[in-house]
Amino acid sequence: MAEQIAATVNGDPIPQQAVDFELQRLIHFYQQQGVPEAQIRIQLDSLKAKALEQAIGTKLLIDEAKRLDIPVSGDELDAQFETYVKQFGGNRAALEKAIAAQGMTVDRFKQELRQGVMINKLIEQVCSAIPQPTEEEIRAHYEAHRDEYTTQDRVLAQHILIKPESDKPEDKAAAKAKLEAIRARIVNGESTFAHEAKQHSDCPSGKQNGGSLGWFGRGMMVKPFEDVAFALAVDTVSDILETPFGYHIIIKTGEEKGRTPTLEELHDKIATFLFHAQRGQAVADHVADLRAKADVTLA
Repeated sequence: MAEQIAATVNGDPIPQQAVDFELQRLIHFYQQQGVPEAQIRIQLDSLKAKALEQAIGTKLLIDEAKRLDIPVSGDELDAQFETYVKQFGGNRAALEKAIAAQGMTVDRFKQELRQGVMINKLIEQVCSAIPQPTEEEIRAHYEAHRDEYTTQDRVLAQHILIKPESDKPEDKAAAKAKLEAIRARIVNGESTFAHEAKQHSDCPSGKQNGGSLGWFGRGMMVKPFEDVAFALAVDTVSDILETPFGYHIIIKTGEEKGRTPTLEELHDKIATFLFHAQRGQAVADHVADLRAKADVTLA
C-alpha cells in the first residue's frame, strides 16, 4: 500500500504519518493544559490544519539546517539518545523494543534525533540576538494582564449522590432515608466518607475516587450544590441537599480564597513567558521567510 502524502516541499514528500505525529503532539499539549476532550474534538479540524503547517515548518527547518551544514557530534547524538533511555528507566532494550513497535530501526531513530538536534541548533542561531525582557516590559505586561492572573475562590470537596428511582414521593423518601443513614455512619465515625461514596454513590466520582470532585470554582456546579459547598466549614459534612440530580451530602476538604498575585510573585514567570514568546515569534518569522522561498504543494 502506497504511503499517503500530505504535501511536498521543494519536491520532497511529507508523509501523512508526519502530520499525524504533529497532531498527536498538539492534542497531548492541550490535554496537559487541561482542555476538555469535548473542546479538543470541536477544534479537531483546526488542529489538523495546524499540524500540517507544523510538519511543513519542520521540513523547512530541516532543509535549512542541512543547507547550513550544522554539525552534530557523536557525543551530542549519544547524549540525546540517552535522554530517551532514561525515559524508559534506563532500560535500553525497552526503548529499542518501543522503537521497533513504531516500525523504525534504531539507526533510523538516531537519524531523526540528529535532525532534531540540528533544528534546535538552528533555532538557537535564529534566536541568538533576542534579549531578555526589560523591567518596563515585564511591568507593562503585568498591568495589562492583571485580571488574567487573578484567581477566584475555589473549594476542594467530595460528595455522595443518591438518585431516587422515580419522582414518586415514596421513592424520594427512600433515597433520602438511605442517604441519612450513610451520613450518620460518617458523622458517628463508623465509616469514612470515601468508603461510603465508593459503596453507595450514584455519581461516577464515587466509584472512581471516593466521591472527590477535585477543586472547583463558582459557576462550575449547580447553584444549590455550589452554595452549600462554599458555605461549609472545612472538614464538615453537610446536611442533605436536593438538586435536579438527586440527594447529596458534601464534605469540604479544602478552600482557597481568590487573589491577585503581586508583580514580585509573578516577575520570573512573566519574564520567562515574554522571552519565549519573542523566541516563538522569531522562529515563526524565519519559517515564513523559508516558506516564501520554497515550493510548497498541498496534497
